[in-house]
Amino acid sequence: MAVEYTYQIQFELCSLFFLCCLAVQFFVSKRFPTITGSLFSTILLVSIADLTLDVIGSVAVNNINTFPVWLNYLVNAVFYCLQIVLPMLMTIYVIYSIGFTLKNNTAFILILAPAAVFLIIQAINPFTGLMFSIEGEPGHLEYVTGPMSVFLYVCAAFYMISILVLGTIHSEKLTTKQIGTIMVFTILTTTAMVFQVFHPSILMTGTAITVSLLLWDLTLQNPEDMIDAETRTFDADGLRLFLARELSRSQVHAAVIEIDGLSATERGEGEMANSLLMQQIGSFFTHLTPNRSWAFRDSKTRFWVAARNDTELEAISNKIVNRFLSVWDVEGLNVDLMAKVLYFSTKTSLKMSPSELMSIIDESIDMDNVIARQKTSLTIDSGMLAKYRRRNILEESMRKSIVTGEGFYICFQPIVYTDKPEYTAAEVLLRFNDENLGAVSPAEFMPIVESRGLSVFIDNYVVDNACRFLAAHPEIDLLHLNISASEFYSNPAKRIIRTVSDHGVDSSRICLEITESTAARNPDILKAFMDEMIEQGFSFALDDYGTGYSNALQVMKMPFKTVKIDRSLLDEESRSRKFLDGTIKIFLDLGIEPLIEGIETKQQLDLVTKLGASLMQGFFFSPPLVDEDYMAFVRNGNKATK
Repeated sequence: MAVEYTYQIQFELCSLFFLCCLAVQFFVSKRFPTITGSLFSTILLVSIADLTLDVIGSVAVNNINTFPVWLNYLVNAVFYCLQIVLPMLMTIYVIYSIGFTLKNNTAFILILAPAAVFLIIQAINPFTGLMFSIEGEPGHLEYVTGPMSVFLYVCAAFYMISILVLGTIHSEKLTTKQIGTIMVFTILTTTAMVFQVFHPSILMTGTAITVSLLLWDLTLQNPEDMIDAETRTFDADGLRLFLARELSRSQVHAAVIEIDGLSATERGEGEMANSLLMQQIGSFFTHLTPNRSWAFRDSKTRFWVAARNDTELEAISNKIVNRFLSVWDVEGLNVDLMAKVLYFSTKTSLKMSPSELMSIIDESIDMDNVIARQKTSLTIDSGMLAKYRRRNILEESMRKSIVTGEGFYICFQPIVYTDKPEYTAAEVLLRFNDENLGAVSPAEFMPIVESRGLSVFIDNYVVDNACRFLAAHPEIDLLHLNISASEFYSNPAKRIIRTVSDHGVDSSRICLEITESTAARNPDILKAFMDEMIEQGFSFALDDYGTGYSNALQVMKMPFKTVKIDRSLLDEESRSRKFLDGTIKIFLDLGIEPLIEGIETKQQLDLVTKLGASLMQGFFFSPPLVDEDYMAFVRNGNKATK
């Protein structure tokens, strides 16, 4: 059908002016780099292009005999394409606002289908005239709408309905502003399309788009809402949004800075000095790169600075370390701050969440190798992420096992007195078996127990089950129980004494093992605990002696009955043998029983026996055994020393 009317473009021109003003305001302000923000900027640019081409195309059609035919085809073809791309982008915007993504989601890939079909029709239009054509002789040309021109409205209606349905079904995931904007956008755009059908000469769709985008702009996250008041960097919420965007599209390169000394400044110099210092720190982090850095304050003392690549990250890290080697001048006051700088890049094909990345950084920055006033490099690859996820799965499984009583169990490794025929002493060893992960090594699960606050529960489990075993087997003389280092800060004495008493077990049948590292770190707390427990009849053994934390003088200060000498001293090297010989003699002279760990061969047994030791433990005698097997071992009198 030939177009025989003149387009009225005044509404489109006004709409284009306001849309350009909105674009200037949007791009001048430092917008936060969220996925929805990036989509909105694309929608804004597409809308401006759409309205511009609508005006140019209308003028070209009105003056069809003046404008070149190829220009009419080009302008109107691109305009029609943008007319369908725009509602498709708005639909994608709503999808991401809800929390979904198009990536690896076949259901939402269908959203792209109508636009794809329309673009194909438009691509072949110059040869088919399905959308429009320009017919006639030079000087008498006419713009003719094609038989498929109505498909534009069908596609647009599909996207309008999709936006409305998505917003309604997932309203709980949207803000009130977002829901209102979706409703207004749908109503305005639908009304404009209907109006356009009945009054094709009056162009009104641009007005509907402009009003909708003005409202849409109000639903975007305002960057000022995520600014830390003290430093003017982005806050923790901003960091999470930033990481969500970066992790979804590329690698993350960032330096994490943990600052020591801020609280001392607050206490000593008042709020004004501290405020000025925080402003200096924030400004420093923000201006590390020429175009302003993305700087974030994760917590009171921790900051993140993002980089674009490894090269920029290296340069940023060097600047940070060098700056914190110097004092900060706060109105004539020199403030000395120390900072740990951990800089990292993510190099993994696995999808990672912001919370996972932040947790990995939390764990890494607290490691001993991250030292103040130095920079430490970290690469977060697929292997590290897999280990982190396994730890989380393992922790969750252990917490569940603490409640259900399933998964954890104890084993018994015999402690051998070579001058006695009985095997009535053993060390209690904790084991864990996960229904999905299988048997998990103590070397893997014990660090999680110590670092995730599970020590009290685990120690209670071991003490309770060991006492239950002793109550059922009066022929067992002594069990060694390992106590976690963190136990001493939770006043364990009363709890252990009560558990032992509840089972009716004589406390002399329990020896509590303390690791050498724990004894070295907490001597005063440990001594008070030992004195109280020894008064109740318990005995103590020092575990892992010889790993470098303590010496014989420290041992003498503590009332240990037994010292377990680490297997590393069984080395065949002559100096190790001499040290082992001297160590055994010293403890025998002090009246302390030396227990040699890790006996695995007859040669090792003969060696320590020759040196005077009669108390030992190791796989040469028996591996750790479950209770039934251990009792069978005791009954059979399997003396491996023969």
